[in-house]
Amino acid sequence: MGRAIAAVVAGYLLWTVLWLGFNAGAQSLFPDTIGASQPITSVGVLLTYLAYTVVISVAAGFVCAAIRTKNPAKAVQVLAGLLLVSGVVAEVSYWDATPVWYHLVFLALLVPSTLFGGRLKGGATSG
Repeated sequence: MGRAIAAVVAGYLLWTVLWLGFNAGAQSLFPDTIGASQPITSVGVLLTYLAYTVVISVAAGFVCAAIRTKNPAKAVQVLAGLLLVSGVVAEVSYWDATPVWYHLVFLALLVPSTLFGGRLKGGATSG
């Protein structure tokens, strides 16, 4: 049980640190396009964020499964659920900052990308 909790926490922390780091870096590199207090309207930027979401979600699922080596499916599923709940909270709080299609695609990508990352490590995520 402790290893499963550690796996979920590690995956969640990895996702969060990578997301916040990428976001801070993007804002500092492109302050006119990705300002902290302005809406993001560039389709290219939004697609980049979505692609990055997939990458870090896969990585988080992989790390979770790597830590929870015995029957990692449940831990990866819990991680995916936590990321989705956190994602809903974040997207609602930034509702006016990006278009609706971005919010929906972002949320739709979280769970399958995380589960895929768990499968990459060799852990089935169906049960």
